[in-house]
Amino acid sequence: ITTATALKLEYVFNVPATFWLNLESNYQASLEREKDEKAILEEEKYLTHIPYAEMAKRNWLEPTRDQREKVINLRKFFAVASLGFDTELRKKLAFRKSNNDNFSFESLYCFLRYGEIEANKEECQKFDIDKLKTNVDKIRKLANKAFLEQLKKIKELLKECGVVLIYERHLPNTYVNGVSYKITPDKAIIMISDRGKKDDILWFTLFHEIAHLLKHSKKEVFVDLENSETTDIELEADEYSRNILIQDSVYKNFIAKNSIYTEKIIKDFAKDNNIEPGIVVGRLQKDEIIKWSDFNNLIVRI
Repeated sequence: ITTATALKLEYVFNVPATFWLNLESNYQASLEREKDEKAILEEEKYLTHIPYAEMAKRNWLEPTRDQREKVINLRKFFAVASLGFDTELRKKLAFRKSNNDNFSFESLYCFLRYGEIEANKEECQKFDIDKLKTNVDKIRKLANKAFLEQLKKIKELLKECGVVLIYERHLPNTYVNGVSYKITPDKAIIMISDRGKKDDILWFTLFHEIAHLLKHSKKEVFVDLENSETTDIELEADEYSRNILIQDSVYKNFIAKNSIYTEKIIKDFAKDNNIEPGIVVGRLQKDEIIKWSDFNNLIVRI
């Protein structure tokens, strides 16, 4: 029923045109609801690869066993009209690969979407790369204690630079340590998971992701996946993180002076360089200077 027809019906039946237009509107809405119900049924196929139960446990979504409700809740979570979506973030992630057999792209996207939602709730200064360069030194000074002990201070220092830090437990089948990218031209996000369960990994990941924001394309989404292909960009971020935590020249001198390592030697070196002993141990283990089983008591476990 068009507006013109509704006016004519008003004259014929002495019933307001709005009545006829409402009838038409309700009819069209019922047709669309019918189409949407069919679409929801079709979209249930996407639930296979999405860790809905775990997300509900973390209060990301409303808990339910009903497949239809799951689809509707996920549409709201992703802010899309259909789970067959193709957002800009999803497009940028599409080429991400991991050598882990159980890796799930859908789980990774859910993890990043959660971070995006949380970051959008945070108010911070506009992204300022020069300020970030300055505050990196301030953040580094906090590395003399466990990462989680300093988390609040780290977040505040990053917010001054327009960067929101989200720390979240690892989501199954994502194999992600860290993520960094620009949400908007004025705001960046760093996500860190507890995947490695060790304090030295958290610190290393933090500076690795900061390196991406400082040195690399502002249009890319940088995802640090376990057992993923190593690129020149990732190697550069690794080098930056290592050098921020312990300057290469200082570290090489330490290695050259010692052929045998004890807890005292490691703790003294850590104290002299204002850094957690566990970070020193992690570096020595990674470089195969000591065994992976050596001095693990000095590493803070998450």
